[in-house]
Amino acid sequence: VPQLEKRINPLAKLGYKKCIVPKSAEKILSEIHSEGMEISGCKNLKEMIHTVFRRG
Repeated sequence: VPQLEKRINPLAKLGYKKCIVPKSAEKILSEIHSEGMEISGCKNLKEMIHTVFRRG
């Protein structure tokens, strides 16, 4: 996803608490982003669905 950091920053300002990104971008964004947003990286669609709909 091009310019992913620029796309996530407005979400944090709007009050979003979680963001799901490609696994390859998770480490980079976690280091850069520190406004209280949880960054979850997923390697495929199945993992993304599990992350979004997990219970608990």
